Amino acid sequence: MTIMSEQEFSDKFLIHKELSTGKQYCTFTAMLDRPDDTPLTVVLKEMNEKRASVYEALCKIWNPYIAETYEVIKFDDRYIAVTEYVCANGSDKETLTLSEYVELLGALDKKAALSVCVQICEGLEEFHKQGFVHRDLKPDNIMISDCTGDIPKIKIVDFGGAKAVDMRNIPDTTVVGTLGYQAPETISSNATNRSDIYSIGCILSSLLTGKEPGLAHYSGDHYITAIIEKATNEDPSHRYADVTVLKKALTHELGVHIIDRIPVLRALPGFRTHTLWKELTAAFSYISMIFFAVAALDKFGISGFIEIFLFYIIVPLIVIFNMGDLLRFVPKSIRRNNRRFMVFKVAAVLFSTFAPIIVDNLIRRA
Repeated sequence: MTIMSEQEFSDKFLIHKELSTGKQYCTFTAMLDRPDDTPLTVVLKEMNEKRASVYEALCKIWNPYIAETYEVIKFDDRYIAVTEYVCANGSDKETLTLSEYVELLGALDKKAALSVCVQICEGLEEFHKQGFVHRDLKPDNIMISDCTGDIPKIKIVDFGGAKAVDMRNIPDTTVVGTLGYQAPETISSNATNRSDIYSIGCILSSLLTGKEPGLAHYSGDHYITAIIEKATNEDPSHRYADVTVLKKALTHELGVHIIDRIPVLRALPGFRTHTLWKELTAAFSYISMIFFAVAALDKFGISGFIEIFLFYIIVPLIVIFNMGDLLRFVPKSIRRNNRRFMVFKVAAVLFSTFAPIIVDNLIRRA
């Protein structure tokens, strides 16, 4: 943290324009004089000591998808963060938020929407590892840094509502967030990294529909629908564990890895996780399936093959890996209700266990 007198601050920065009005803490754009005589436009954000600690942590983090924080200044009991002024390269406008970008161009295609959310995840990975949560992720707090290509490049801004994660689950004294993007648990309890995951799920939905969350629901690609539903689950424990896991799911739909481009493997439970132990479990199960299915076909005929293939292999695998490709056939009223979905999965396991016995008994009686 840099300590300055008011005179030193005035000599270093030339205030250009106030960006916020009617708020306790102001935000300005300013010109910063540098030794090489090339002035730099920066954003000055006033804040209290608690918020200043977040921006001090950001000073130590460089990420292509986070607006850079150059320094935190203290003078006369005031704290000011000096942050990057994000210009929209390739746009007629000097600056452009993600919400303005969607307003101009309409809903994004799947590739662009997924890519933007992957950038958000990558931007938050290190920030979350440092023990902080953003708490106010929304398209208005995401700036477009480059829109010259089909996929816009972004930078996350406005960490004024961010805070250190408190594992004691003590409710926040100040509720931070925006209706539609705010995780429901943050209203009555402490925000966690999974609260940001909820916001990313809402952002993905809004990018694909072109409308605010709640005004429209995405109903296109069932794989992406499943990602949105899991990310925005009302129970944080049923969401993705962290932004890295969410990023894996998003990159899978983008076809980044070779295995993601093979139609058959894309649909198989286990290979969609990009988690080594799950992929190995799935691979072992499929190899076993082939071995036992061939043996059953040779000894019991087609009925034995179907019994082994369906009841002992496919159903358990589907249940283990969140229903796999068949999730789309489960009614939304069950998918979105954690208790009903758990009962449904247990019933599927019991069915796969006892159905073959019942079928065998019926065949023998006949």
